[in-house]
Amino acid sequence: MNTDTTPRDAKDEAARDSRSDAARDSRSDAARDSRSDAAPREGVLHPIREMALAGLSYMRARMELAGIEGKEALTRLGGVLLLAAMAVTLTLAGYLLLCLALVFGAARLLNSEHAWIWIAALTGGLHLAAAWGVLLVARGWLQKPMFASTLEEFRKDDAWLKSTAAKPR
Repeated sequence: MNTDTTPRDAKDEAARDSRSDAARDSRSDAARDSRSDAAPREGVLHPIREMALAGLSYMRARMELAGIEGKEALTRLGGVLLLAAMAVTLTLAGYLLLCLALVFGAARLLNSEHAWIWIAALTGGLHLAAAWGVLLVARGWLQKPMFASTLEEFRKDDAWLKSTAAKPR
């Protein structure tokens, strides 16, 4: 653009520039359209390649989505585990304080200086017996095989494979 032009000359020059930009854009659109109207690539492998690329693109998109959702789920699970740990800690603290209150309350009712010791020992013994019972239940649960149905299906599959491999063809 020339610096010593009048405002009228500047408008004319801007109009010429915009017309040349429009012409350049229409030429590039025409070139793009002519490429899309061109005959498709020949060969048997081209459609297969296109389908494979589309499938891979689809899978990549799904994997990205699964990754994003996995991160969100992991964050949520971490928060839930933290809240569960806090709940267990607070429950244990409350239970301990409740047991102490019961022990000293019972000792106060008996009006004996050393009654709290015997009541605490009885409470401790009851808790040990309860813990032993819980451990026995857990041991019973662990003795049952996990994934029993799945393991049985694997055994059936293995037997079937062995029987088909042993038959001559």
